[in-house]
Amino acid sequence: MTLRDVEKDAVVIGRRWLHDLLFADWGLKLLALAVSLGLWFAVTGQRVPVTARLSRVPLRFVPPDDMEIANDPREEVDVTLRGGKQILNSLRSQDVVVNFDASGYSPGERLVRLSRESVTLRLPEGVASEGVTVERIEPATVPLRLERRAQREVEVEPRLEGKVAEGYELLGVEARPARVRVGGPENRLNELKKAPTETILLEGKTAGFVATQIAVDLPDRRLVPVDAVVDVFVRVGEPRATRRFEGVAVRLAPGASGAAQPARASVELRGARSVVEKLRADEIALVLEAAPDGSLRPRLSLPPGSDADVELLSTQPANFSIRK
Repeated sequence: MTLRDVEKDAVVIGRRWLHDLLFADWGLKLLALAVSLGLWFAVTGQRVPVTARLSRVPLRFVPPDDMEIANDPREEVDVTLRGGKQILNSLRSQDVVVNFDASGYSPGERLVRLSRESVTLRLPEGVASEGVTVERIEPATVPLRLERRAQREVEVEPRLEGKVAEGYELLGVEARPARVRVGGPENRLNELKKAPTETILLEGKTAGFVATQIAVDLPDRRLVPVDAVVDVFVRVGEPRATRRFEGVAVRLAPGASGAAQPARASVELRGARSVVEKLRADEIALVLEAAPDGSLRPRLSLPPGSDADVELLSTQPANFSIRK
């Protein structure tokens, strides 16, 4: 075979190969082309930035270390984000948090401007923040009031609900401790007069009781009780009665010399009705005891078993002396 024949065969083979490449198996070639184009558009489409609007995204303010937020600023905003389609499609409103750093602010009323430069986004774990930017925040401004953080003691106010059993009455209520420390914005703290507790039920009670570990429940959520719980002592008993007794004996405390002057007095007592109504004047006495300032103070002496729930309201005369 000559060189010319070899060249002719090579040309024929090349043409045949090119023909097969271009025109053979059209169906498979078109399918491969379609798949390739689809993959290309899918990949490039995910990379092209798009925008998405998220409604009711949580808004968080970071106040200075020594200050508190004194007003009730809005806690949610609508945010328009820009980023990859795949990332934005995976985000939900509750997954994102808009943070505003107010740590450099001074006390007073402020109108905070929310923009891409002034806020930071907290995204779910695994989502790169570099691929997501803030386009718009609505509303773009939020009022903010900052006040110095303070603490002070406030009187506890036990909150009672319901009625005791018929034939009984509420005789008294006492919180221990009687005062608790409360912290929060200074001006709002100064407006707080008392620190109420959670509700204590009285319904059907016939005797006193102690409600332990009762939470201090402040209506202003910007104020926080440092002492969060108290014990509340509730006194319940039969109705009280007041009665005056004439000619009650007055005597000196044991060990004192002389005689009480006057030797008789009238007294007004208050106590459980069943006890007070049974008392007689000859069963009662006033015992004069020396006070630290040298004055004489009358102490009520009653029959055994009847002095637990009886108090001395007044005496006539009001002052006594000792006759040597």
